[in-house]
Amino acid sequence: MFNSTYLYSFFILFGICSLIYLFFNFRSGKNQINNKIVLKNLLESLDMDLPDELKALDSSPTDPQKFS
Repeated sequence: MFNSTYLYSFFILFGICSLIYLFFNFRSGKNQINNKIVLKNLLESLDMDLPDELKALDSSPTDPQKFS
């Protein structure tokens, strides 16, 4: 039979790994908005035409719901 110390250590390690997994997979979609802002700035600096989705994008989003 397993020693209870090993069992507790396993559950603590499993809990920490689960929290890290949940943090990285279920965080908000801010990165996608930031990527769109960077793309918009890049296209503007290269004097290229912007797609309609990027034309409606502000550089300082106040309402993250409208971009999803």
